[in-house]
Amino acid sequence: MEKISLIIPCYNEEESLPPLYEELKRVTAEMTEYAFEMLFVDDGSKDKTLQILKTMAKEDERVKYISFSR
Repeated sequence: MEKISLIIPCYNEEESLPPLYEELKRVTAEMTEYAFEMLFVDDGSKDKTLQILKTMAKEDERVKYISFSR
């Protein structure tokens, strides 16, 4: 099975992350011929973006994150 890596940059995205993630889950579920990983890159967010990413990563093994501090 081919793997597709989605790389998503994030900066202060606490409001948009949950709907984005739900849509990514919906779309990737329809594409069963591929394995997906979602790599979120947090560029020093000052809001709850990192906490949301940590929760998503705990609940979904396809979610990974990198956090850069400022």
